[in-house]
Amino acid sequence: MQWFKNFNPDTSIAISDRGLAYGDGMFETIATQSGSIPDLFFHQARLSRGCKRLGFDVPAELWQQWWLFVQKQAEQTPDCGIKVIVTRGSGGRGYLPPEAPAFEFLVGVFDAPSYVALKKTGVSLLVSPINASINRSFSGLKHLNRLENVLAKQALAGQAYEAVLLDANKHLVECVQSNIFWVKNGQLYTPALHQSGVQGSCRAKILARFEGVVNIGCFGLEALREAEEIFVTNALSGILPVTQFEHNTLAIGPLTQKIMDQV
Repeated sequence: MQWFKNFNPDTSIAISDRGLAYGDGMFETIATQSGSIPDLFFHQARLSRGCKRLGFDVPAELWQQWWLFVQKQAEQTPDCGIKVIVTRGSGGRGYLPPEAPAFEFLVGVFDAPSYVALKKTGVSLLVSPINASINRSFSGLKHLNRLENVLAKQALAGQAYEAVLLDANKHLVECVQSNIFWVKNGQLYTPALHQSGVQGSCRAKILARFEGVVNIGCFGLEALREAEEIFVTNALSGILPVTQFEHNTLAIGPLTQKIMDQV
């Protein structure tokens, strides 16, 4: 992976950086395609929401410079993955942030993995023993506080491709590194993310472009166990059909295939 800090090649970060000390920042993981970023709008929109929620008053000129740099990396390294991290930088007293932060803009460029085979064969899914946190202040954001995802990935330990997390109210939220959708009686469903979880860019794209009704709400595990089709979504992988959930085998159903073809 090639790393840049504030537009220059660099692999160092200050030990006083608030992103390191407090998770005070956000990140995006972006897929490129033939030198462009097809879903750029969705990444920009989410990072903008995160900046506003965390009180990152980013000057318009700097914001434009950030994204021009990201687009330049996509052009120079076609079909790569790009990780963008924005922290509040160093400063402040304890948890109290500085009044005029010096933002750190970090970009990592890496070889994107291929998901072609998994799109054809499907993936396996389990239920994670780790709960997703309930916090309306952070819900939807891709902030740097990702410890529950780390624990969920550790608990998964290669038993399946993905694991779905529930919150303390036993409502479905998301997977370790994906959002989740399912189909029952020809209807599309996905969990509401107003209390927990990350509003993924691929999820946002489906909600924006799907020609039909998407049922968004609070659902328990039984809804997933009764599903006829399940798929998970991620910025890098796109849509991956689930062909095994717990001990049940599922087909790659018609609605899943239709959405894979359209989005």
